[in-house]
This record gives sequence, structure tokens and C-alpha cells, in this order.
Amino acid sequence: MKPILSISEAEVGQALTVRKSIELARQAYVKRARKLALEPLRTWFTIPGGASFYFMPAHVFGLRTVTVKVVSVKRGNGTRPLPSTSATIYVFDSKTGSALARIAGNNLTAIRTAASSALATHILALREVDTLGIIGTGRQAQAHVPAMLQVRNVSRVLVYSRSKAHRAAFVRSVSKSTSVPVSSATSAEELARKSDVLVLATSSPVPLFRGSSVSRGTHVNAIGACLPSSREMDTTLVKRSVLVVDSLEQAVATYGDVMIPLKERAITRSHIRAELAELILDPRIMKRGKNDITIFKAGGLAVLDAIFADYLVSRL
Repeated sequence: MKPILSISEAEVGQALTVRKSIELARQAYVKRARKLALEPLRTWFTIPGGASFYFMPAHVFGLRTVTVKVVSVKRGNGTRPLPSTSATIYVFDSKTGSALARIAGNNLTAIRTAASSALATHILALREVDTLGIIGTGRQAQAHVPAMLQVRNVSRVLVYSRSKAHRAAFVRSVSKSTSVPVSSATSAEELARKSDVLVLATSSPVPLFRGSSVSRGTHVNAIGACLPSSREMDTTLVKRSVLVVDSLEQAVATYGDVMIPLKERAITRSHIRAELAELILDPRIMKRGKNDITIFKAGGLAVLDAIFADYLVSRL
């Protein structure tokens, strides 16, 4: 029996370039749109007084692999030497069921999420943009900078988090790997007001800023909060927007950013204009006006993990 392959965070980062990641993400969305994947709705539960867990299985027809991602989320771990989110992807042979690999999932999740945001930004954002704004300073936030720069030319990057030290560390780190000036904003409101493309990459349970602060024409990638009780955007912003999601079924069942405005009856399901996969197949199905605020809300799709994990196992 072959030993189970173990792929580290560092090996994932070395194997996945920004361009390759966007290509793999596009493949995943096209497979999903063409019904060429098995992707059960993710399941989740929260331990009273403890962490939340969710489980994401998938198989893409034609691949030899089946993947299951297990994610734990615990806000407050940032005050301890523990991550607030941790992910592991388990890979199995689709025919025999035998275990093939265990992949450290934090880097992979950040990279494939940023690649999804890049695809959404390419389709939904205005062509001429000036400022990329990012709220959050973790792995997801950092991965989004090169991904956004791959699809839009911006003249500056603005970042904000509640921690001044984290903001300063982000500016230092990202400035080393990009020629675009990187600086920090003094508040989430300021950043929201000044950004043409906005990335929300936090685990915040409550809205990060007033929805009225976002300027017309802005494109928002909301990829952080992922539980029914948490959200990064308020109802005002969602109501003002043209809303696109990664999965309609998942959005109305597990995304607080969508579920809470639905429960408030501020929006109906028809407010969700499309899934990203539909727009990738045919961008003409939805036109954005110059003054529209567009939102891509994503909580992560197992089909993305399946495509990326299969690529890594076949390569490594």
C-alpha cells in the first residue's frame, strides 16, 4: 500500500502561481456550470462555547480523485498563538476509495478564493479603477493583492484592520512583492469610501462599515464571513447592489451576508442576479451600469478544492 502523500503549506504556495490559480478556478466554475461535478451542500455545526466546523466534499467527473475539506473557525484565536481559521483537504481515489493525500488547506483556500475574486472582478468591475481597498490583513487578504493586480491596473492599495500593528506589517510585507504603493487607512469607513475595488477578508460577525459609505461604481468581493450568524456587509449595502454569488443554494442557506437581509425582507431571492459560473460561461447575461455597485459574495466551493487538489496531487 502506497504511503499517503502529505503536501505542506509551503509546497502549495510554491506550486500555485497566480496565473495558474486563476486558470484552475475558471476550470472549476465551468465544470460546475456544465453539471460535471458532484458537490453536496456543505454541512456545518458549532460547538457551544467552542469552534465552528464545516465539511466540503466534491468530485469532478473525469478526475481520479474525491476531496473532502474540513474547516474550523474560531474567532478570538487571534489573541492566542492559534489561527482563527484552519483547513485541511483529504484526497481519495474515486474508484477504490483509498486515501491518497492530505493537503494543508490554508494556503490553498486563500489562493483559490483570491482566484475566484479575480474572475469576478474581471467580469464585474469597471475597466478603469484607481484604488484597491482591502479590509483584513491575514492570509486571504495578502493573497488577494497579486490576484487583483492580475486583472486590474490600480495606482494604489489601501488596507485597514482594527490592529495598527497588523496594518503596518501588511504594508511592509506587500510592499516587498509589488511595485504599487501600499498604505493603510485610518478607518473602515474611509477605506470603503475611497476604494474602486473592495475586498472584505475578515471573520467579523458584524458589518464592517455603513453601506452608504461605498461609492457608486465600486465592485466588492466579500469573501470573509461564512456562517449564517456573521456578515461583513450591512443590509443597506446589499440592497444597493447588483449581487452575484458563487452558489445560490449555499448563499441562501449559509451566508449571513445574504440570509440576514432575506430574513429582514429587505431583499428577495431574485435580488441575486446570477452565479459567477453562469457569468463565466456567458458574461452577456448581465450588464453592469457605470454607477452600479456590484458585489461578489463567496463562501467557497468544494469544486474549487477538488480541481486544485487534483492538480497538486498529480504534480507533487
